[in-house]
Amino acid sequence: MKAVARRLELDMAYRLEDQVGFWLRRAYQRHMAIFAAAMGDLDLTSTQFAALVKLHDQGATAQTELGRLTGMDRATISGVVSRLQKRGLVRLRPDPEDGRTRIVALTDAGADLLGRALALVGQVSEQTLAPIGAKEADALRETLRKLG
Repeated sequence: MKAVARRLELDMAYRLEDQVGFWLRRAYQRHMAIFAAAMGDLDLTSTQFAALVKLHDQGATAQTELGRLTGMDRATISGVVSRLQKRGLVRLRPDPEDGRTRIVALTDAGADLLGRALALVGQVSEQTLAPIGAKEADALRETLRKLG
């Protein structure tokens, strides 16, 4: 009987809908649905988009460094780069100083696709943040920077 009472006490104390992780996940799911709809014609995922953006910003980059810059682990960035390479959006070459390292570079086709994606991505953030005002959106961005 005590175990049941204790469990009921815990059940009453914990509400999933009150947890920050729950709301972060819901916001992320909403954002990703908006992103997927906007990028559907380009057949571009958010991780692929992030990799293309960083390659544009940084130039040719070691694959491991690209993973670090985009917040992806080794396995994820490897898959992303492989899919981008198959589409002709990036090219790979061995690092002349370390043959184990792969250097990833944006191709002209990748730069073109990125340009088209960048023309659409502003509306993704705008739609994601539409339920809140500009001041709240700025505060949210700043808060998420602190958490990340």
